[in-house]
Amino acid sequence: MSTLLEVENLKTWFGEGENAIRAVDGIDFKISQGETFVLLGESGCGKSITALSIMRLLPPAAKIKSGSVKLNGKNLFELPEYAMRDVRGGKIAMIFQEPQTSLNPVLTAGQQIGETLQCHKGLKGRAQRDRTIELLNAVGIPEAERRIDEYPHQFSGGMKQRIMIAIALAGEPELLIADEPTTALDVTIQAQILQLLEKLQQETGMAILFITHDLGVTSGIADHVAVMYAGKIVEINSRDAFFAAPQHEYSRHLFSALPSREKRNREMAESGKENKHLSDSPLLTVNDLKVHYPIRKGLFKKVVGYVRAVDGVTIEIRKGQTVAIVGESGSGKTTMGKGILQLIRPTDGGVLFDGRELTQITGEELRRKRSDIQIVFQDPYSSMNPRMMIADIVEEGMLAQGIGKNRGERMQRVDKLLEQVGLKPEHKYRYPHEFSGGQRQRICIARALAVEPKLIVCDEPTSALDVSVQSQILELLKELQERLGLAYLFITHNISVVEYIAHYVAVMYDGKIVEQGNVDEVLYQPRHPYTQKLLSAVPRIKTAGRR
Repeated sequence: MSTLLEVENLKTWFGEGENAIRAVDGIDFKISQGETFVLLGESGCGKSITALSIMRLLPPAAKIKSGSVKLNGKNLFELPEYAMRDVRGGKIAMIFQEPQTSLNPVLTAGQQIGETLQCHKGLKGRAQRDRTIELLNAVGIPEAERRIDEYPHQFSGGMKQRIMIAIALAGEPELLIADEPTTALDVTIQAQILQLLEKLQQETGMAILFITHDLGVTSGIADHVAVMYAGKIVEINSRDAFFAAPQHEYSRHLFSALPSREKRNREMAESGKENKHLSDSPLLTVNDLKVHYPIRKGLFKKVVGYVRAVDGVTIEIRKGQTVAIVGESGSGKTTMGKGILQLIRPTDGGVLFDGRELTQITGEELRRKRSDIQIVFQDPYSSMNPRMMIADIVEEGMLAQGIGKNRGERMQRVDKLLEQVGLKPEHKYRYPHEFSGGQRQRICIARALAVEPKLIVCDEPTSALDVSVQSQILELLKELQERLGLAYLFITHNISVVEYIAHYVAVMYDGKIVEQGNVDEVLYQPRHPYTQKLLSAVPRIKTAGRR
């Protein structure tokens, strides 16, 4: 295959002189026609800046210091801006990680695809609409003739990403840059998007530059893999050679950070600790829990039906135990967690915690009881007040629960909590924006621990994190559990995380638990068709063979 894109000695820096941030620091790679080239690495390594440099869409603070990007032998850095407008969308198209922020909320799906068709293909009127419907059908949007006139908020996350792919395909590009397009999606939706990209690639012959930090996804789609670290490409190889024997130390580090049953068993063997619970009696018993939302229509908002978000869930958690709840977005996992915490009042059913029925208490008694059950959310940044210092964020719960005689005593506890989660006491005088994603999640865990809980509801706490940061957070949670006897209700769609951290797992679908049992039973001998479907969609690392 002939070379389509050639990147030579690309350097993109923020700032000047000795203090310049060398986001991309002299990288070289080639992409052939029709191949999938994966740029693999963690957040901050320079992957996205590489893609934006190729497209010449850098923020004002960034400057290309040297190098060239050649498309079919033509250096894109030498083209005037008006010529680049034909390249963007026409020759090279790009889709981003978060489709909701990439789509215009006040334009319909059809209008946004139509803009590209008019700009690059000159299509208008009926011809434009017909081609838009063809593209929507091609990316798997059902009832395209009707949904062409719907707005982004009327589509699910997976459907929004499909619309972004349709926009990218409208200009019939030779190269598609996909920047973490499946990171925030459930495994089944992720599998659908990856299968769609492969199918479209076979039909159109386009090349794909796929940016990701997921080794499982890389294994399934790549022809060639380039590993990026600190602005440099530290290893580049064919997929088979890379997964058979990664050469660079950083590449091997990425593999060692992956959560798995084997890693869990190995760590237990090395530490000499057995996998057993600290208590035989239930700490939490959820009995036939239901959370229904009324559907209201008409002038008088008459109730015409109900959304059964949680529809009869029964489960137990023991002291020192981790129970994982797995399922896709919309299955009711988070609503169930909020129902247990009484952040959403259940429609029916019981929540017996430590001998007290939570659904029957209110006011001050419920507020006091909440110190025993805390929650850690998926996005740590949005769950912290950006105007508060870390000291105040961690102290807030102690103040609410009357813990500590005075400010000095509480600050001593804040210092101890920060050290427990792997941070330094002096970090308490900083603000949330001064920390990385993994550090913010550690702060949220410290805040949850501040009121001495017995149970922590972890709602997708690692889904947005890189593999090595995810590994650190999981190891921290396990260490805290062993030391403090904490119980976890761990909500996730990451099966590898379940294998590593959970003792017991429940599979949730459409508001119901369709299967539950210990991890080995459910994950390796699944009985329910939905569990089997969920597990079959999980990307697995293959060391050799066809992708």
